[in-house]
Amino acid sequence: MTQDSLKLVIARLIQSDKQALEKLVDLYYNRLMGFAMPVVKSHDVAEEVVMDAFMKLWDQRATLADVRNLETYLYVMVRNLSLNYLRKKKESLFELLDDEHLTLARYDQTPEGTLITSEMLEQVNQAVEALPPKCKLIFKLLREDGVSRKEAAEILNISVKTIDNQIAIAVERIAKALHIDLSSKKNRSGLQFFLLMM
Repeated sequence: MTQDSLKLVIARLIQSDKQALEKLVDLYYNRLMGFAMPVVKSHDVAEEVVMDAFMKLWDQRATLADVRNLETYLYVMVRNLSLNYLRKKKESLFELLDDEHLTLARYDQTPEGTLITSEMLEQVNQAVEALPPKCKLIFKLLREDGVSRKEAAEILNISVKTIDNQIAIAVERIAKALHIDLSSKKNRSGLQFFLLMM
């Protein structure tokens, strides 16, 4: 959906158009579920959290004109609702992440990547799957959900420096698994670009 289309949907939502809310649910539901699942570790709870976020969005629709980035706003809402759930259970968000509910899309052959062998892509996918949960969650937000480093920091309530550190950890671990020498700045930036843009 283009930014202009999204602005129209938000304008319709502000005008209490329930179909606009349904459109946003269709657009963001799966991504928000993928964000909530590794945090709350339950499909049912994640679904409840995500639907609560959409209900809050509906309840606060009159104030949406002041929201700069709806996507980040929704992620932060889901984060806060997830944290509320965890607080009730006396747990914390970033420390309790595990791999059980965190899945990443696999790298696939693209026209731009015809030089990359399927064997190498499989090695990349295995290396990504082996990342620590924190790295994996940040990786998912940046690569699959397309949020910026700053937005990911805001969503997770951590600093951009922490995001950068986790990206560096991911790049180093993947490079080690692929036997790529990172002493060359070109190799480091090339691998990071490949991992986050492909």
